[in-house]
Amino acid sequence: MSDYIQKLLETHGPCLSSELIDHMVREGVSHAAARQRITRAGWDIKKLAGLRFPKNTRFLYLDHQYGTKHYWAALERSFKTTGKGYWGAVVGLKAKGGFCPKFLFPIACGAPQQRKSQLSPEILLERLKKINFLEEYEDKKLKKTFIKFKPSFYTYQKDAKTNAVLLAEYVALHAIKDWARRIGFGSFQKFKIRDDEDELPIVSAIAWDMSAPSYMRPLVSAPTGKIRPGFFVCDINLNGETGEDQVDLFIRKHDMASAPARVAPIMPFLVANHFSNVAFDKAKAAGILAVTVENLFGVDIAKALDDLIKLLTDTGATASVNPEHLEKVMSELTKIEGAANNLRGDLFELVIGSLVKRVEIGYLKTGEEYTDLETGKKAEIDVLLDKKNGKTSFVLEARAKLASARISLDEAEKWYTDRIPLIERILRQDPHYQDRHLNFELWTNGTFHPKALAWLKKQNKTFKQYSVNWKEGAELKAYAQKCKNKAIRKMLNEHYFKNPLSKI
Repeated sequence: MSDYIQKLLETHGPCLSSELIDHMVREGVSHAAARQRITRAGWDIKKLAGLRFPKNTRFLYLDHQYGTKHYWAALERSFKTTGKGYWGAVVGLKAKGGFCPKFLFPIACGAPQQRKSQLSPEILLERLKKINFLEEYEDKKLKKTFIKFKPSFYTYQKDAKTNAVLLAEYVALHAIKDWARRIGFGSFQKFKIRDDEDELPIVSAIAWDMSAPSYMRPLVSAPTGKIRPGFFVCDINLNGETGEDQVDLFIRKHDMASAPARVAPIMPFLVANHFSNVAFDKAKAAGILAVTVENLFGVDIAKALDDLIKLLTDTGATASVNPEHLEKVMSELTKIEGAANNLRGDLFELVIGSLVKRVEIGYLKTGEEYTDLETGKKAEIDVLLDKKNGKTSFVLEARAKLASARISLDEAEKWYTDRIPLIERILRQDPHYQDRHLNFELWTNGTFHPKALAWLKKQNKTFKQYSVNWKEGAELKAYAQKCKNKAIRKMLNEHYFKNPLSKI
């Protein structure tokens, strides 16, 4: 009996028990007998533990098939046909590049919170982790937890690309918010945008990238004589092309949100860089407002957002040599209300990289991650400049601050006692840096807390093969006077030095 089932699994690959029954029925076995054979199958027929499908359907496979490309592909197909909640999690994570912050997972998967007979995002995540489909990853620098695919069959983009896309989407959401409330799509003061520090925008138990109550005439009702608003909801995807599966997931989110009898009408808005033809047609047919950033805001904003992503990822590693391009992107996007501070913080190391390259003259790298070969510890170097003299390198930690913010004592101590020794050890493992003198410096456009400054002044600043120093706002201004590039000076003046004593 098991031999027969094993032969079917060898032929057709891992599959649901319902599919296996269909295969047997086509070969002349009655439906009842097929079910009985599966029930009585021996130990050699494996049943996926930790996750069940509706009507007690099980996912079956053979021992040697587990963990293969065909195994995961078959499981994903099973999700699409029978386990839509799990399918939504897979599609949503793929749209994020296979890697996304945990706080965004409820938006990505589209599952409702605390709704009877529906799996919540928390349950979906736990079950998919249990079967080794997803895993959590802690980013110590960002102090965030990320979700990613665990099987090697699934690729996921680098965290630098993920963070760049998230920033671009954050900027775009603020632009959409400003546009939508000026038009009157939502109540002016009640727009909510996703943010890891606040609660997610939730309408009818479903999490969105943006939401707002709407008093547009088609959405308003008055069942008891009192006006009840509908809702404007929006999701955004700036990570490549938005395809048919992503549109299907968004339609499913809207359908689930609209399903409860007493839910007010919901106007769905889906924004992307671009849609595939099939995806756009499907969205239009389903009554979804599908629109590209370019159609919404024009070519300049769309290009600036695309350039922002490139600037902050590996593909933009050389962008710091072109400060005019960097200044154009920053000037274009900081016009968007609510997005300026985040942009300034994320682009600070590129601005500082451009500055130090032109003053010190050398070969520049920004935002690259390095690994200690002995301990496996990782460290990201904000700015690394190798001077052309072949003897000296600058290793800069760049901290963008608001005008009222300071470098704390904890930040100063961690940089001096932890970051410097780790980075020095890592660089010395490379023959290129074994004999170079390293200048470790902490640069900020703000100031140091008096306790941090007092502590740093007590520490040794000169060692045999490296030195330690720092620059705060006024000192950074003085250093920038050495730079002849107008674009760099403009960026520093307009975005990092508030009320400068004198223009540089």
